Amino acid sequence: MTLIYADTSAVVRAYAVGETDHETLRALLFEGPDPVVTSELTTVEFASAVAAAARAGRVDEPHRLVARFTADCAEGGPVSVLRLVPESVLPTARRLVTEHAIRTLDALHLAVLLTTATSLASGDDVVLVSRDRQQLRVAAELGIAVA
Repeated sequence: MTLIYADTSAVVRAYAVGETDHETLRALLFEGPDPVVTSELTTVEFASAVAAAARAGRVDEPHRLVARFTADCAEGGPVSVLRLVPESVLPTARRLVTEHAIRTLDALHLAVLLTTATSLASGDDVVLVSRDRQQLRVAAELGIAVA
């Protein structure tokens, strides 16, 4: 089994019809056999990105899109939301921002992947799905599989 960690950049595109890579990401995240996880950060970033897309005229009915994502994150839904555990995630993220050229929220996502998601995977592969080139580059440098 492979555990898919979906960054917000991939999640938003999977939900927002018309966004770049929408169909590809929708299929990867929701039509495959592998479980999908993301950080609780994504719930805030998703709402922010959808609101911005609505203001730019790229998304109709943003409240419905956020409600659908929220429902999908509920127990038994296709997306499991991982808690950001400050005691393990923050020191890891701090190390990432000092050792790599990476933004804070991207580092926090990678830190959740490195701490919580890898623990949850119990030795199985964890793959980062993102559309953020800088985050993907750092993840690859760290030996994380990327898609």
